[in-house]
Amino acid sequence: MRGIVAAGLAACVVVSMAFAADTLNMWQPLQGATYKIFAGDTVAYSEVPTAKDRKLSVLIKGQPAKEVFDLIGPDDREMCSTANGDRERNKGAVQCTYTASKANEPWMGYRCWIGVNLVDGKGIPTVSC
Repeated sequence: MRGIVAAGLAACVVVSMAFAADTLNMWQPLQGATYKIFAGDTVAYSEVPTAKDRKLSVLIKGQPAKEVFDLIGPDDREMCSTANGDRERNKGAVQCTYTASKANEPWMGYRCWIGVNLVDGKGIPTVSC
């Protein structure tokens, strides 16, 4: 009897691992994403792109942003926001925030910006406080 239970558990583990591996290799739809092509240091102070200065900032919100937020931790010690419950994480060209007061609004609790310099292809931060 123990052998049957062990075999059943092993089969469940193998099926779960196969499903998880398949999910990780699949492209996921990205709803609620927006982007901006700009020149200058940040999106907030952007200018018209030029031949020598072109940058891309992609903003993702909601569940996809939460997944990225969870993967780039830990939280920053110094943050732009001082509001209770707000969180911020940054890793290179990926900048994410969690705004506690907007957690119940669609697409607003989690937000991430991903920046790329279109001239040299390097990742860059594109958002400031």
